[in-house]
Amino acid sequence: MLSSFPKMDPSGVKVLETAEDIQERRQQVLDRYHRFKELSTLRRQKLEDSYRFQFFQRDAEELEKWIQEKLQIASDENYKDPTNLQGKLQKHQAFEAEVQANSGAIVKLDETGNLMISEGHFASETIRTRLMELHRQWELLLEKMREKGVKLLQAQKLVQYLRECEDVMDWINDKVCFGKESLLSLA
Repeated sequence: MLSSFPKMDPSGVKVLETAEDIQERRQQVLDRYHRFKELSTLRRQKLEDSYRFQFFQRDAEELEKWIQEKLQIASDENYKDPTNLQGKLQKHQAFEAEVQANSGAIVKLDETGNLMISEGHFASETIRTRLMELHRQWELLLEKMREKGVKLLQAQKLVQYLRECEDVMDWINDKVCFGKESLLSLA
């Protein structure tokens, strides 16, 4: 970057003889200094933008990993096994609370990313694409979580219905058996 500046005369130092020579040389030095400051400021801004982008990427990757882990839990079909449905429902409620508690992570990442985009960050398109993908995954997680909650409740109602049917069938059998015994005792 510094190579864009004019080079010193390699044959030796030029003796400045007049006030105009000194003023011209002074202006050259000041121009070089101002250009150096501009380039330094530009370079610093690029480094800061890169630094912020690396933090954004790190946070986005952590959130994506977390969402993927939670998607596996939300996609689990443990509601098909009717054993301990009450415990599964309680566990699912805790899971929903955890997801809700972490909803701020995507909001914070959104704020950071959208601020970088509005400032004209060099990776604006990458940031925009990343945010859209994270929102897609987040919505999928919420959808799967709701579906699993509904299916757990349906499974619990089915088990309760089957128990009630079994109780009614036992009651009917008791009445039928009692009725036969009553008829036999009458005969």
